[in-house]
Amino acid sequence: MFLRILVVLFWIFTLLQPASAQSWRRRKANQAQAPTVGVDKVPAGAPASEQANEPASGSGGARRAWRRTETHGWVWVSRTIDLAQQLGGEDNIPTLDGEPLPVMPSVTLGLVIDNEGHVLTRLADATPGAPPVNVSVRAQSGRPVSAKFLGMDAVTGLCVLKAEGASLAAPAFSNLPALPRQLRIRLYGFNPRVNQNASATMSLYPRCAAFPGQIVKAVEDFRFNSYNPIYYLLSPQLTIAQDCSLILDKDNSVFGVAVYNIGGDGAHLVYPVSRLQTIAQSIIKSHASIAYGWLGATGEDAPGLASTRGRQSKALGQLGATAQAAPGLTRAPVDRPQAPGVRILNIVPDSPAEKAGVQPHDVVVAVNDHRIVTYDQMVAMMKQISPDNEVSLKVKRGNEIKLLKAKLTSAPPPEPEQQIVAFNNKLDAIEKELNALPPADPNRAHLENRKDAWRKLVNGLVDGIWNQAPPDVRLRVLYGFEVQTLTGQLMSYFAVDNGLLVSNVNENTVAARAGLQAGDVIVESGAKSINKLAELIDALDSAGGSPLEITVARRRERMKITFRR
Repeated sequence: MFLRILVVLFWIFTLLQPASAQSWRRRKANQAQAPTVGVDKVPAGAPASEQANEPASGSGGARRAWRRTETHGWVWVSRTIDLAQQLGGEDNIPTLDGEPLPVMPSVTLGLVIDNEGHVLTRLADATPGAPPVNVSVRAQSGRPVSAKFLGMDAVTGLCVLKAEGASLAAPAFSNLPALPRQLRIRLYGFNPRVNQNASATMSLYPRCAAFPGQIVKAVEDFRFNSYNPIYYLLSPQLTIAQDCSLILDKDNSVFGVAVYNIGGDGAHLVYPVSRLQTIAQSIIKSHASIAYGWLGATGEDAPGLASTRGRQSKALGQLGATAQAAPGLTRAPVDRPQAPGVRILNIVPDSPAEKAGVQPHDVVVAVNDHRIVTYDQMVAMMKQISPDNEVSLKVKRGNEIKLLKAKLTSAPPPEPEQQIVAFNNKLDAIEKELNALPPADPNRAHLENRKDAWRKLVNGLVDGIWNQAPPDVRLRVLYGFEVQTLTGQLMSYFAVDNGLLVSNVNENTVAARAGLQAGDVIVESGAKSINKLAELIDALDSAGGSPLEITVARRRERMKITFRR
């Protein structure tokens, strides 16, 4: 019996040894074939088009050297996304009692744009008005350091960060004498399925790899010009996880950055280094974001305009500035049907549209040789064109076709109160210039006309907000403060039975001059109790120019303040 056991054990060990040796040899072979960071490895089963994009070389050794060069000058950019802000408030997030609100980590690739710690990246859900917080960057061989958000380009979504106290080295940038029409490249970034791999999502710093591909100049794209020489990414297929991946030339220098097209209705773009540096330098110099391009006109869909008399006009996204037709603006009558396109209704004084010769009645039928059919289409196009770009406008004027050129400027702020401030500043500048001119100066008549046009524009904005804006916007713009409703717990804390909590008071406004403060609870207007925003707005509007006495609870004591418009 014992002898039989020894024989069985002998054969077990004899069979296991070759299998283990084979497994060991397979592991060694796989390690020898696996790419290191920065190595271009075409995966098994990759499309033939990708394999064909491997850089050609007369020497196998030269090819291996090209492929094994590591990529430098990039960082991981990490931040936490506030889900309460994304989902519209804490009440929309279900949590167990006592649990902290969840946050979502996010990581993307960043390009070190210079040797002074500036990083260019794309941050999901970041906007100029809602900049990201708690951002950090980490180099390949370093520790995470905090980074300050300097600004972003609204058209490309590219953000500029300043790494605090970090020593970051920029990579070698491509220095081709001229931008080629097409180029074989390597896309260097995260695995395309990093968000689908449970183990990868647990890692805060995903590994990077290189993927062969090809780009071509987007010369037929309406956004393409010498100032904005964009490319289409033909291959590889980009995923959202690879947004802001580096585009490498054959010498391993950085040619540009790939930008994922979230809409999915067009090709993914590649911005070359020259464009990236222009954007970065503008933001670094000003410490401010770059807005969309602005034409300075308002309009609406051309078909069916015969029935639109008296209807509110639509500002063309960042084309226009007015919320409705402002009295005194150059305005077209709206009782004549037109061909498909966008019919111009208003022209803002001193705007690119006015300088280009755009007139009321004009119907824009093409922008940069791309046909315009609807208002929404034109808005979407204009939001993708940067300031200082010249656009060609094909307009129909009566029975004639006119070709006009307009150089866009930065769009005004999107918030109505910010627009009013910006346009008031323009009006003040004109008035100061007028005051400095002698009475007989020949330029006075022109400036007087400009002043009247701007004053009517500002008054029109205010009238539009008065008649059309939601109550919270009217309260913020016309009276200068914001409120929120009181919960039972807040009522108990402030020792009140009703009222609205003042959450913010803007400087140099009606509310600030009346002495209203953030933290006050508005409980009465005159002798009427205040419980709803509509009741407060009605009381303020009804007072007109007369003083209105408001009762507030401040530090649990009642006091009266007087509003004067």
